[in-house]
Amino acid sequence: MPEAVNQTRVMVIADPGLTQQQMTVALTTQPDFQLVGVLDTLDKALQNIRAAQPEQCLIDHHINQQPTLDAIDELASQFPEVTFVALLPAGELLLAQQVLLAGARGFIFQPFTQVNLLSTLRRVRDLERRRRSSQATALASVAEQSRPLKVLAVYSPRGGVGTSMLATNLALALLEETNRRVLLLEGKLFFGHLGLMLNLRAPNTLADLIPHAHALEEAIVRDVVLQHTSDLHILLGPTSLEVAQGIRPEALFSIVDGLRRMYDFIVIDVGSTLSENAVTLMDAAEHVLLVAVPELAALHDVSRFIHFSRSLAYPAGKILTVLNRAGMPGGVKLGDIEKVFHHELFAEIPDDEARVTRSLNRGIPLFLTYRRNPVSQAIQQLAKTLVQLSLGELAQVGGSLVPAKAKPGVRLAQSGTD
Repeated sequence: MPEAVNQTRVMVIADPGLTQQQMTVALTTQPDFQLVGVLDTLDKALQNIRAAQPEQCLIDHHINQQPTLDAIDELASQFPEVTFVALLPAGELLLAQQVLLAGARGFIFQPFTQVNLLSTLRRVRDLERRRRSSQATALASVAEQSRPLKVLAVYSPRGGVGTSMLATNLALALLEETNRRVLLLEGKLFFGHLGLMLNLRAPNTLADLIPHAHALEEAIVRDVVLQHTSDLHILLGPTSLEVAQGIRPEALFSIVDGLRRMYDFIVIDVGSTLSENAVTLMDAAEHVLLVAVPELAALHDVSRFIHFSRSLAYPAGKILTVLNRAGMPGGVKLGDIEKVFHHELFAEIPDDEARVTRSLNRGIPLFLTYRRNPVSQAIQQLAKTLVQLSLGELAQVGGSLVPAKAKPGVRLAQSGTD
């Protein structure tokens, strides 16, 4: 019998019964998986995971009638090298987001088939291997040279905090600052608003690149992207929710990888949904602008995401926290916010809701509408900082989120409408 190669070591944590049996049978009949342990309690999970050293761990949402959300949080922090996949009740989308924030890299709704189980595990495995490969490449580039920003993802776990407005205006500022090819990519696959913000309608969208994802040619991209009057290139998300639902992380990563060869800078509006596609876009970026507003719920969600990001093994300085609507009436004070995050903010964005709303309703971005306004000038200053920012500079800072050439207090345009 030929020796198994590249087997993925998997541990199962679930109550005894049909679900546990179904997972056990599925994993023991596949040559690319090795079942290294089956637990029906969390009492000795730490010891068993440390001893068995699995690459993946399947964990049910309830064990012994107790929820496992806190256990996932703790285990993911203790074992960042292990990818955790949660088993969830059908349709529990809120719980799905909670387990992802807790550190899981994927989830499977019950009831499931063996085919569904195995395909999910393989997809999570491939994403994790690709992410680690990308991380190794990035770290190697630090040793060779310091390179400027290439891909920037703008994300927040809280909706309505202004990721789309920030991404749009920042892309325009990068274009003016560098006079290079800049692409604004709508990674917010469901209910994206970039077309409204730029007063554009697209005959083609990101979905039209999916069939060509693994062999992306510049001629195809040229037919799909839109060119704004400012010369900014825009790739809008799909208009059909059914089409958006069918976009897989592997294809999305390949598209971004192909686009980075054609553009000097790519700004991705990731939005606020935490999903495999969102994590894939953040994996593909050199930096993630993590957007918060001075409201307790938003700060809580951002703090949890910062904790979750540790399980992604991102290099120091990849996540740059931006406070939007700083100084808003009734907002949490800056000093209290930094205590919650346990690190300094990379930038603060003053509250200017009236101008944001006016520019949004006109379909003309704030950076173009109020070009001489101090807020727009501050956006340009942030763009300058990001252009100068490199992985090498961040490494020299020793893990601080504030690079050597940028100090706390960078001001941006308020982006109160997502």
